[in-house]
Amino acid sequence: MSKKSIWAMTPGAWVRLSLFLLIVAGFWIGAWLSFADVESPEKVAAAANILQAIYERGNYIEAAIWSIFAGAFAVRATQKFGRDRLWLMIAALTFFFFGLSDIVEVGTGAWWRPWWLFLWKASCVTSMVGLLINYLRRSK
Repeated sequence: MSKKSIWAMTPGAWVRLSLFLLIVAGFWIGAWLSFADVESPEKVAAAANILQAIYERGNYIEAAIWSIFAGAFAVRATQKFGRDRLWLMIAALTFFFFGLSDIVEVGTGAWWRPWWLFLWKASCVTSMVGLLINYLRRSK
C-alpha cells in the first residue's frame, strides 16, 4: 500500500489554489493602497468605518462557511455507523460552534476578549487538530 502525501494534489487543484491565493493577495494589496495615503481625520474615520464593516461582514461570512462544513459533516454522519458516525458528529458540532463563536466575536470586537471567547475558540481549534490527527491515523 503506498503512502499518500497530504500535498499530493491534482494539477487542477493547484491551479485553483494558486488563483485563490492571487485573489487574496490582490485584495490585500488593493486595501493597502486604498488606506496608505490618508491625509485628514475625516479620511481616517471613513477608512476605519470601512475596515469595521469588512471585519463584521467577514466574520458573518466565515460563520456561514463553518456552518456549511458542519452541515456537510452532519449529512455524512447520517450515512455512516459506529465510530465513523461519532467522529463525524463531533466534527459537525465543532465546526458549528466555531462558526457560532465568529458571530459572538462581532459583538465583542476581538477573538481574544473576553477570556471565555478565547477559550471557546481555542477548544474548537484543539478539537479540529484532534479530528485531523484522528483522520490521518485512520486513513493510513
